[in-house]
Amino acid sequence: MFRSSLLAFNTLIFDKILLHKSVNQNIVANIYLHTLSGHPVFLEKYSLSKKAKIWLSIRFKLILIIRILQSIFDNKSYYSSKGNTKSDILFVSHLTNNQQLLKDSDEYFGDLSSQLLKYNIKSSVALINHIKVNTRQLLNSWKGDEITRFVLSSSLDFVSELKLYFSQKKSKKQLRYILKDLQVDKALVKDILRYHLSSDTFNALRIAKQVANIARKTGAKVIVTTYEGHAWERLVYYYVRKINPNIKCLGYQHAAVFKHQHAIRRPLSKNYNPDIILTSGLIAKYILEKSQLKDSEIFCLGSSKYLTPSIVKGKIQCCLVVPEGFVKESISLFGFSLDYAKQHRNQKFIWRLHPMLSFEKLRRYSSIFESLPDNIFFSEGSLDEDIQKCDSVLYRGSTAVVNAINAGLRPIYYQQSLDELSIDPIYQQQRGKEVVYSQKSLGLALDKDVDMKIKQSLQDFAQNFYTPIDVKVLKSIFDKHTKRV
Repeated sequence: MFRSSLLAFNTLIFDKILLHKSVNQNIVANIYLHTLSGHPVFLEKYSLSKKAKIWLSIRFKLILIIRILQSIFDNKSYYSSKGNTKSDILFVSHLTNNQQLLKDSDEYFGDLSSQLLKYNIKSSVALINHIKVNTRQLLNSWKGDEITRFVLSSSLDFVSELKLYFSQKKSKKQLRYILKDLQVDKALVKDILRYHLSSDTFNALRIAKQVANIARKTGAKVIVTTYEGHAWERLVYYYVRKINPNIKCLGYQHAAVFKHQHAIRRPLSKNYNPDIILTSGLIAKYILEKSQLKDSEIFCLGSSKYLTPSIVKGKIQCCLVVPEGFVKESISLFGFSLDYAKQHRNQKFIWRLHPMLSFEKLRRYSSIFESLPDNIFFSEGSLDEDIQKCDSVLYRGSTAVVNAINAGLRPIYYQQSLDELSIDPIYQQQRGKEVVYSQKSLGLALDKDVDMKIKQSLQDFAQNFYTPIDVKVLKSIFDKHTKRV
């Protein structure tokens, strides 16, 4: 288990490295130096076995060869849905599932692009591709849309791929100097240097360079990225400013700010920081205002995830299980609820998957899906439909819990051990929430009644977590920056 004290100590060292006077963009790209959160999935890289470390190096070399070969046969670093690409604002978003291809609105920014058109502000969207899909076929689904979309490739052109490799390798010498200057522990030095030449570090640089090229092509005056503390976000701000020093860089915090989420709260040197941070609600705005981000203005933009309040009425005795889009997390949460379901057949559970996963995929990793009792149900509808069938929600890091408490469901957070770092997205809300560690504590939580006052308290929190999206906030920033009357 990765201890809180060790995480804090390493994070302090990482920040000193990133703020060192000799740091450059290649060093900022090193994903090992950005502590995203206390989530077990993100912390895995800080406690790799010897075998895993060897595989990390081999994997990097294999993927690098694939990317270089890919760049020979396809020299495009991004694809566009339209020929006319000029726009005022460039959004940087993500393509995470095939369902997005059927929607005009964006998964993260909603219909902001369409709303901005009403004010004669044209925007485009650059999508970081996280799924396997034919790019040209993908773009055809948006061909008739007014909003231009770009889909990033997994490689740059051939010459750029070679330059990327040699510049990153050269910067390793500079990183060694910084680590020596800061007298960093030898074991930690090895891990930091190992990730300096890793697939994820190279990918952060690719994304930033691609987005910067798109910003040049569109002539955007404002760029808005999703903002969670990733290295690629900081690099985007750096590279677009090299192209256009006057561009306004905005980071949109769109989901949750976790208790141990460090990188989103701390500033780097000016070129790597967003000018403005937009939040999805008042809760995140309050958290970030209390952070070290003194040079970045913070505004509440709201979120397309906002829901009008509604309370599910009646005792249903069914628990909604909502893991994140990670295989290990899904199996952990499903397995925990399965053990209880086998012993208490009157308690029903609905297992709901993150859009990035499928039960077919999970079956390859675990046998728990082979023989399920009749009180376990696979979700077949929307999140709202599942919520209407339940009186409680079992979760860990999923923000679907916000939708659930907005409808009056009792939140039950599963903490795998007493010393595990919290990944609870609603950690600030204590009233009405149960934290469980065992089958016994889960049973007590499921049997506990929640009165209307507590349900109202939970719902009030949900209403501040996501607020209605307000396009006028973005319009005001654009008008001020461009001095538009």
